[in-house]
Amino acid sequence: MPIKQYNFDQIIDRHQTHSFKWDNVTYPTDMLPMPVADMDFPVADEILQALDRITAHGILGYSIVPETLKIAAQHKIELDYAWTTSLDSQVWIPGIVPGITAACAALTNEKEGIITAVPVYHPFHLVAGWVNCPLITFEMVKEGDRWTYDFEDFERGLQKGPKVFLLCNPHNPGGTIFNESEILRIVDLCAKYNVTIVSDEIHADLRLYPQSEHISIGRFEKQPIISFFATSKAFNTAGLGGAVAVIPDAALRDKFTKASAGFFSMLSRHSIEVMLATYAHGKEWLAQLLPYLRANHDLLLDFVRSTPGLAMQPLEGTYLAWIEYDEALLGDFQKKCWEAGVHVLRGEQFKGRNFIRLNFACPQAVLEKAIERMKSITNG
Repeated sequence: MPIKQYNFDQIIDRHQTHSFKWDNVTYPTDMLPMPVADMDFPVADEILQALDRITAHGILGYSIVPETLKIAAQHKIELDYAWTTSLDSQVWIPGIVPGITAACAALTNEKEGIITAVPVYHPFHLVAGWVNCPLITFEMVKEGDRWTYDFEDFERGLQKGPKVFLLCNPHNPGGTIFNESEILRIVDLCAKYNVTIVSDEIHADLRLYPQSEHISIGRFEKQPIISFFATSKAFNTAGLGGAVAVIPDAALRDKFTKASAGFFSMLSRHSIEVMLATYAHGKEWLAQLLPYLRANHDLLLDFVRSTPGLAMQPLEGTYLAWIEYDEALLGDFQKKCWEAGVHVLRGEQFKGRNFIRLNFACPQAVLEKAIERMKSITNG
């Protein structure tokens, strides 16, 4: 059977679909929304077929997590991330942000809080307020062509007594895929200060270059670790929910499940069947997606590098560009983008001043249109 060629250039109108990304009521006419981390691409055929089977059956009752899904997740983690895990270590949850919240609620209190790098995906710092615990942050720094941790600042933060370190790998924003040396340094420091690692690895499959290896921190068990995985970001099924927490330490797993009791809904049949289809059939779709994302990334990077007042480190992973702007030269660039018809997120949302985050997982013609609008700002 010939391999299907997916058309990522196809433009699908998402208006009036209750889209969080496209149906923002404050949008003026012809806005190009590039803030929210979902893709404007149709999903793999096998995913659509799974949804059709559920519709044809006609019943949408409560569901249990089948053994086949547990085994499929276990096999993927071993095959793609070189980590052998047990089925007993799995806890299935509706989403990673609720999982992070439950982990912080289980392991922190009003005196002993969390530590995370900044800039970072905003729930990583908002969660401190959600569970009423202190927030400690440390800085990321540019090293060559990539972002990494200021490890001296990290250790100073650990010395303040947090109980949880929140890791985002691949990092959002910034696009860093942490290498083995960095991962081992994180593990050693957290073990030294008796800090539990909570790792969000939702972007693990979005590696823009084949040489980039995703190293799951859970492989290194010096310290109790909670690792979160989901297929939803890489395969564009975020609206369905569904994720797995891998927690090898039984006592830690018990704390996590007790903290989440009564808060988490069951997984829907839709999310279960879609994850099964993704694990079984998603590789070809992803193999075609990644070169397309690389081309979009390179197009955007060329624009940024040729534009005075803008700067960007090349991404190793994700489809979320982290673009720095010179306020003295360009003024409030996020506001100007909005006025020009391009919605991007303001850097302060991630605790990063004078940055924007832009989602380039869209048809190339849409990205080209957004770049032309941004050129109209920078050339003015």
